[in-house]
Amino acid sequence: MVESKIILEWNRINNIAERIPVYTPPAENNFQNGDLVSSRAVTHRGLVRLHNEDAFCCLSKGNRALFAVADGLGGHRGGSIASQIAIDTIKIEFDKWNGKGNDRFATKAIQNANMEVYNTAQSHPELFSMQTTATVIALEKESMAIGHVGDCRLYRVRNGRVTVLTKDHSQAAELLRLHLISPDESQRHPGRHQLTRSVGSSPFLRVDLIKEKVNAADTYLLCSDGLWSEVSNEAIKDALSDEDIEKSLEELVGMVLNAGAPDNITGVLFRINDTTRS
Repeated sequence: MVESKIILEWNRINNIAERIPVYTPPAENNFQNGDLVSSRAVTHRGLVRLHNEDAFCCLSKGNRALFAVADGLGGHRGGSIASQIAIDTIKIEFDKWNGKGNDRFATKAIQNANMEVYNTAQSHPELFSMQTTATVIALEKESMAIGHVGDCRLYRVRNGRVTVLTKDHSQAAELLRLHLISPDESQRHPGRHQLTRSVGSSPFLRVDLIKEKVNAADTYLLCSDGLWSEVSNEAIKDALSDEDIEKSLEELVGMVLNAGAPDNITGVLFRINDTTRS
């Protein structure tokens, strides 16, 4: 069943004559805005790419919430399939998660996604070397755990200050961390989007884990590089300061489109409402 879906998708994305929609609305995301958190998500093909290789999910269950974004590697066979396999695997893990240990869940979800992508690529020669990024946020009351591989980013706006909570796994970011290039040089470096770590590239994967306590009114943006690479931190802070999170996300996507949108765009925006209710 899974293999049939993979082959059908592979044939679909290679049918250039097919009219691929620019905008793909959220689908099959069982998320209920409630006491703990409110959210909005959008994905867009952009203005240059022929198809969308991003995938995401927003799920909630009781006092727990899951947000995840995966960005299939452009230039690799089956990028859109890799990202969807990763998200589907993460959703399965969330269904099995009974609460507590959100750090273990976030790590395990990405590691299992890695094995699914890797094994599928190995068993299908036409998908050989397909890879994706993956960032998972597991929220339980005031506790947040972030599992991260690749160059999607998680931004937090708290008390008017914007902070990037994840680290890019790219050649330029590694050079910047080693102080071999400046922040300005990293913005123009040819290795800005060349990943040093990705889901599906190897059966063994090291997952970054970040933990933090959330506060009421904290606003978070989880997005693919197609969004963050075209807007400044200041623009993100200004957009996320709006009380209307739907308007905030539309404003950010509009900025990217106005800049030419050379890559797929995916953003998941959520705001913490009240961590005291179960």
